[in-house]
Amino acid sequence: MTGCFKQSEPWESLKDEEQELYFVNQFGASMMSSYYLWNKEIASGIESWHADSDPVAKVKEIRYKDASGNDIDKWSQMVDDYAGFQGTVTGNTKSSGLEYALYYASEDKKNVNLVVTYTYKGSPAEAAGLKRGDIIVAINDQPITVSNYQNLIESSLESGTPCKLSMRDGGTRQLTAKEMYLDPVHLHKIIEKDGRKIGYLHFTSYTLKAIPDLIQVFKEFTAVGISELVLDLRYNGGGYTRTAEVLASMIVPKKEVVAGSVFERDVYNDKLTESWGEEVIKFATSFNYEDEGRKMEVSTAGANPDISKLYVIMSYGTASASESTICGLLPYMDIELIGQRSRGKYCGGIIVDGPTFYGWVKDDISKKSYESAVSCTDNWGIYVMISRYADKDGNTPCMPNGFAPDLEIGDNPLDGYELGDVNETMLSVALNGLPSKARASKGIQSRPFDYSRHPEVCILTPRNIFDK
Repeated sequence: MTGCFKQSEPWESLKDEEQELYFVNQFGASMMSSYYLWNKEIASGIESWHADSDPVAKVKEIRYKDASGNDIDKWSQMVDDYAGFQGTVTGNTKSSGLEYALYYASEDKKNVNLVVTYTYKGSPAEAAGLKRGDIIVAINDQPITVSNYQNLIESSLESGTPCKLSMRDGGTRQLTAKEMYLDPVHLHKIIEKDGRKIGYLHFTSYTLKAIPDLIQVFKEFTAVGISELVLDLRYNGGGYTRTAEVLASMIVPKKEVVAGSVFERDVYNDKLTESWGEEVIKFATSFNYEDEGRKMEVSTAGANPDISKLYVIMSYGTASASESTICGLLPYMDIELIGQRSRGKYCGGIIVDGPTFYGWVKDDISKKSYESAVSCTDNWGIYVMISRYADKDGNTPCMPNGFAPDLEIGDNPLDGYELGDVNETMLSVALNGLPSKARASKGIQSRPFDYSRHPEVCILTPRNIFDK
């Protein structure tokens, strides 16, 4: 690790801000050199990484690109607010609990509206009475525009200060973001159609905390004897691979769980493959993991309804662990993909903070260097793509541009129906096939922005490659 930078002076002689850069850059360069999936392809970029580099810009500069300079890896990043970034992954974060789509409000594409897609239970947004299809035209009396929407949302809607929302219908709503857990097991129900019992699950993020709730939902599905499942992942940008393993093991035919069939293979760079060996994940009924410092042990016994058909509702917001779930189940099941092409995030990553990294290499550096490194990198972190997920045969069918739908239909939060309503546009297609003609939107005719708001995070348990 200490060979990453050629420094003519010892770090002790550097000013405080220079020391911080030194240790942060050494942390970033070491992680990209050892863990990064495409470390060979970016070797020259790592070689040009210096102790005084801007670490955030450097990761963006050197992460894997195509011949034209376009990012193939759009996700690896360095952050100087590790706690905030980690909160978006665990589900514990400051939030209003409001999820929305951005739409152009007029043909000149200058103003935009926020159209509510759903709200989280127990959130300020739910308390304010906001529902799917509500249209927000201004925040704190400022019209929302292409140039100001990001700042308005961050500084007002998600800031924790009282916020006034002006609605398209002339009304207003007041809410204040708070620290809360955004429960991703958002909605589940049983739908009876033509003598069949069909389970419906709207799932928004693969958090570890969701695992017990998912097991309970599938026990309910099993108890009533569902034969088919609609898994709604249209807003699910990913999360922990352990959660994907548990979910897939409750969906796949029971015989594959009994047989211990392969759910997923993880492909690493040569250095990690040599150190870790081949990573093969199998369907199971018992799972161990650690969540926020607590050791968890769960069982999915009695939580596999042994369904014959899976429908997955997806969109561009469907990514990472969501796509790996589909990837791993496809060889074993009749799956119909409904909606729009998924993101195409076919790689998994780890999120590591500076102190954790320096703890891994503590024995390789002096005590004084370790203490300074921990202090200097206290709230720095890096999200590094370290693997490509593949099915049992080593194939990754969503690479590079995502899964294409079998039935193509767009999300329409303006159709007048709540999520889970059998008449809601995308669920209706899952249950009945494509309609003879598209249902007209109410109020807004322009296409939504093609922006993603959710980080796509597929986390693997860090292991110390420096162990002898």
